[in-house]
Amino acid sequence: MNKSSDKNTKTLTIVSVTGHQAYAQGSAYAIERSYEELQKKLPVENLKCVLISPERPEHLEAYVQHIRCKPFSYLEYNLFILYALGDLIDTDFALVVQNDGFVVNGDNWKDEFFNYDFIGAPLYCMYEYLEDGSLKQYNNEQCDPFYENMPEHVFEGQNGGFSLRSKRILKLPRELKIKFPFPIPEPISVGEEVSLDYTSSKSHYEDIVLTVLFRKQLLQKDIKFAPPKISTYFACESANIHSKRKIPLTEILGCHTFGYLVLKAKNTVYMQKKVKFRDDNIATNSWCNWLLASKLSIDVPRHFLEKNND
Repeated sequence: MNKSSDKNTKTLTIVSVTGHQAYAQGSAYAIERSYEELQKKLPVENLKCVLISPERPEHLEAYVQHIRCKPFSYLEYNLFILYALGDLIDTDFALVVQNDGFVVNGDNWKDEFFNYDFIGAPLYCMYEYLEDGSLKQYNNEQCDPFYENMPEHVFEGQNGGFSLRSKRILKLPRELKIKFPFPIPEPISVGEEVSLDYTSSKSHYEDIVLTVLFRKQLLQKDIKFAPPKISTYFACESANIHSKRKIPLTEILGCHTFGYLVLKAKNTVYMQKKVKFRDDNIATNSWCNWLLASKLSIDVPRHFLEKNND
């Protein structure tokens, strides 16, 4: 495959951030796989790799820079991505990867991805600006009327777990003093261990903050979010969207699997949560079929293959 020979090709840092050491090894594999795949289309000298985690994982390639951090929660992860990641990136762009979000096929890289400040997999929900300035959310099948003809006041959010971001958008939340929408935690009950839980709210997800809640403010600063078709070619989080847009998964750059399929090696994923498949054949699942066709192997727990196991 031809690599971009333009000496002005943008520079890119492949980066993964985790405050949980248990995720660090999978994050390292996501960096490693993405780095090797992107070399099919991008000059290796324009690529840099960074892992931010509490400790260095057991396996980490020499080309990956490791930056230690204190352990932190998912809430703090969102704060880190919004306000701190930009301080650690010295390239034109950052490709954020995770143990469940990585490059599947580097041959599907498009140089036009560099035309945008943020690209992530389209979320299976859409938003409409109402006359009073508020947002109306459409979920799942409610989005169907908009896939072929999306009005100007309707837009998709985009996922951040596998996403391409310009240096500019990494810096803007701090420069604009964007206020993080701190969620109210769930009520707690007395037990052996008391902790704060924020699972019922998504308002603090950094990708929702950027691509939905503060979208207008960022657009006013000339930030360019990838349009739906481009984001659909960039990554898959919901195969339903790609089916509706008639874009085959074999033409997609990367994936984000919601923690269902996580890397346990550079070319092997583990089915951490059961996905839907038929007749004990994981290839009947769109995600699995795509990954298998891309020469990844999938380790499946035996009990997921047992009949009548929901």
